[in-house]
Amino acid sequence: MAFTQPAPGEVRLEAVVKAEGKLRYSLTHAAAYTIYGDGSIAADNAVTPQGPRISWARLGVRMELSPTLDQVSYLGRGPLENYADRKRGSDIGLYAATVKELMTPYAKPMECGNHEDVRWVAVAGKSLPGLMAQAEEGVLQFSALPYTDEVMTPIEYTVDLPASRSTVLTLAKRTLGVGSNGCGPRPLDPYLLWSAPETFSYVLRLLPAGTADLTTVGRLAAPQNRVKPVCEPAAAAANFP
Repeated sequence: MAFTQPAPGEVRLEAVVKAEGKLRYSLTHAAAYTIYGDGSIAADNAVTPQGPRISWARLGVRMELSPTLDQVSYLGRGPLENYADRKRGSDIGLYAATVKELMTPYAKPMECGNHEDVRWVAVAGKSLPGLMAQAEEGVLQFSALPYTDEVMTPIEYTVDLPASRSTVLTLAKRTLGVGSNGCGPRPLDPYLLWSAPETFSYVLRLLPAGTADLTTVGRLAAPQNRVKPVCEPAAAAANFP
């Protein structure tokens, strides 16, 4: 991890994490966070896999926030969950819901609640400061749920879930399509997320308590002239023998 100050009113934090799995598979994640004097944070990411070509579930990041931040507003596809291969019936608009309402009530708890083509998403609590995540390059995807996947997966029925301990905000560049693998084929090729070197960026903005005009904040331009991390060429070549 390294800290620098590129300019007055800016602090840059850079970190590289490498995760290793089976069959000599590894993933390197280089992240750079540029923190500005107004409290905004530009997050730039480069992900480089090495090893067999596999299908990922998601390419993005996850934050566990205080459960008091349970009010969600967003500009994107809604109001119901939607995925790359199941979104044509979900209109782009301005929506608001609680974290609990954004969790699709399947009998068996599982990953759910994704929203596509999102320009920005904001989480807040009653009389509390909030947090907005903005897409910088086009659009992003998000989910905001009261549980992590790790909590939901071993639970057989939704009624058996424990009390929520956090608001789990996930921001993604891409997410695997749904398909119909429970009773039919997996997602079609255009909706599969194959492991490959990727970059993605987003901007975080602190919201004072009571911020009402979220659309104006969502239109703010992302900070420019940042040095972004790049994918590792050697590992990228190894990913496609």
